[in-house]
Amino acid sequence: MSRDKRVVKFKKRKTLNIGIIIFLILFLYIAINIYIYFTKEHISIHEVQEGYNVVDNRVTGLILREEKIFYNDKAGYVYYFQKEGERVAKNSSIYSVNDSTQIMDIITSGEEHFTLSEDTTKQFQYEIMKFHNNYSDYDFSYVYNFKLDVESAMVNILNQNMLDKGLQIQEETGFAYTYDVFKSEASGLISYYMDDFENVTKNNIIMDMFNVDNYKKTDLRSSELIAVNNPVYKLVTSENWSIILPITNDQYEKLLGKDKIDFTILADNFTTSAPINIFQNPLDSLYYAELTMDKLVSNYLDYRLIDIELHIEAVEGLKVPLSAITTKDFYMVPLNYFTTGGNTDEKGLVKEEYDKDTGEVNLIFVSADIYNQDEIYGYVDTRQFPHNTWIRSVDGDRYQLSVTDKLTGVYNVNKGYAVFNRIEIIYQNESYCIVKKDTDYGLSLYDHIALDYTTVIEQSIIY
Repeated sequence: MSRDKRVVKFKKRKTLNIGIIIFLILFLYIAINIYIYFTKEHISIHEVQEGYNVVDNRVTGLILREEKIFYNDKAGYVYYFQKEGERVAKNSSIYSVNDSTQIMDIITSGEEHFTLSEDTTKQFQYEIMKFHNNYSDYDFSYVYNFKLDVESAMVNILNQNMLDKGLQIQEETGFAYTYDVFKSEASGLISYYMDDFENVTKNNIIMDMFNVDNYKKTDLRSSELIAVNNPVYKLVTSENWSIILPITNDQYEKLLGKDKIDFTILADNFTTSAPINIFQNPLDSLYYAELTMDKLVSNYLDYRLIDIELHIEAVEGLKVPLSAITTKDFYMVPLNYFTTGGNTDEKGLVKEEYDKDTGEVNLIFVSADIYNQDEIYGYVDTRQFPHNTWIRSVDGDRYQLSVTDKLTGVYNVNKGYAVFNRIEIIYQNESYCIVKKDTDYGLSLYDHIALDYTTVIEQSIIY
């Protein structure tokens, strides 16, 4: 028998590859987590900030200033040297009048383009930004105001360029560019608008004056030939001005006796304070408030009617979106059942626990937070005790945990899992509320909460 025939073949034993098994486990783990990540509802986090709101005290006020309108003594074409809102001294050059149309024809027949200065460009940018911020689909008056502001800026540019070009033509051609220059009779802020409110005082105010829809103002600048004794400019001659506000009977009661009040001008969200005077107008027997100002008159030269918020009932606290707010059940426990346990100062309840082996009832102290309390009850989280648990007081009285009530709160996620925090709402509108600061088991500034309470489960990890 040959040696080859004595060879015995054995089947190769199959062995498990540990590396492949570990790889499959990791792959499965990663795949499951990716699936969970893309299928679960993600939690949006909101950082708690300080909140402030004024309750129902938005009023449209009428601005009164010391104003004087000036009229031209000569017919002709009027060109101005000063910008709208410019502060001018007495005897400053305000405008010129030219009665010749020849120089106008020479200037306007040219094909040269005007170049906007840096200041003029910024002025146009400011007007566009103001229009963008104030525009409302429900108040088309902003469009008209924007149109007037742009036209005013354009007239101002054209006036200055006409004067400069006229002097240049005079030097180059010898053509007599004759015009009369008129100077200011007083110092003050210059304005080229009139609205028939220049002579109104608080003694002759009526309610119709506060109707924004009826308000109209006239631009005094014109490129047309004007006759003698036309209004050409206006001066605001004092830094003192006032805002007159029509107020309700309720506002009258709250403002009565106040010497000063905080308020916000909504046009630019500027908050300040001013002396306040309450009076009753004999013309219509209605109540009005007068806010007296002695600065910033130039900031609101373009305004006659202006919206403000009176800080009569200012509400301050923490601002919370309504989507974060939910309610939670708590046991109502008589306060005399709370005690301290062992050597600690922690408050809690003594519960009865039945021992199945011995048949005895053991008394066990369980620390329990009081989320809220009134004169009779303390509120305890229902998660800490099964429903119908019996508890005992230090006097031996028994009480069964069954009566519940709801507390309002949000889910705090500072620690990576959801914890219920109680809140006390002091103001609410259609999108958010203002809650009290420093409440027990409540929120603190810069806490992180779930923006939508429906996306979290209490005590569950959120990340």
